[in-house]
Amino acid sequence: MNSLSAIIELLRPAQWSKNLIIFAAVLFSPARVVLDRPEVVLQALQGFFAFCLLSSAVYALNDLLDLSADREHPKKKSRPLPSGRVSPGMATVLALLLGGIGIGWAFYLDLYFGAVAAIYLTVNLAYSLGLKRAVILDVLLLSMGFVLRAVGGVAVIRSMLPEVYLSYWLILCAFLLSLFLALAKRRHEIALLGESAAVHRPSLAAYSLTFIDQMLASLCAATMVAYSLYTISDDTFRHYGTRALFWTLPFVVYGLFRYLYLIYNKGEGGDPSKLLIKDRATLINVALWAITTAGIVYLT
Repeated sequence: MNSLSAIIELLRPAQWSKNLIIFAAVLFSPARVVLDRPEVVLQALQGFFAFCLLSSAVYALNDLLDLSADREHPKKKSRPLPSGRVSPGMATVLALLLGGIGIGWAFYLDLYFGAVAAIYLTVNLAYSLGLKRAVILDVLLLSMGFVLRAVGGVAVIRSMLPEVYLSYWLILCAFLLSLFLALAKRRHEIALLGESAAVHRPSLAAYSLTFIDQMLASLCAATMVAYSLYTISDDTFRHYGTRALFWTLPFVVYGLFRYLYLIYNKGEGGDPSKLLIKDRATLINVALWAITTAGIVYLT
């Protein structure tokens, strides 16, 4: 019990990839300014790790609260807590310790970043303690976590980089994309668990595959439109002096369509973070999008 490998599995470091959105503020900030002040990247890196600690604390707490339900889940029953490899006491200590260190570190880096981190933790606590049972609100709260990460990326470097820039269009894209991924996860749970889905997660009783499919189609289209408008908006042009970001749109379109393919043809979608690493086409697409975007922002 409480082996190191089981503890690491409980903290889910693979899910830390979600916190990479914090670096969006650096990626989309003026190139010359960032290159002249490399300490900005170090500041963002610290913000990333602070959020990683908070994320792991949330995962440990959520597993504690879902312990009885996870024991009945065909896949989650093998997790460290339901399988007995980590004790509830150890999980509680880890959640409190990591949450405390993460919040303290966030406030040390920047007051506003600390406030964003505290809101992130509060939203996730509210979700874990009961709001995850509220249909539609559950996925909205999950999406809010991505928006807070994006805003946090701006907050953590704002004192060092007054020129920091993150468009409201881009925040909207993060919200729509995260909502798309959250609903895809709900669909995977319903397809996997069938009639017993509501036993594991009560809010699933109010969803249906048809309802989720309609929302996925709408969100896919909305995300592409929002990103398109971001790349050609006057605000983006004034900031970068180019509308060449429009040519990154094919990567976004391919990524969304690829994810839909994996959902409907391969039965995937239960864990976006693992899918990003496991699906080579998606991983290459994201890498090419990041390289192309950085090239346009920093070289044009």
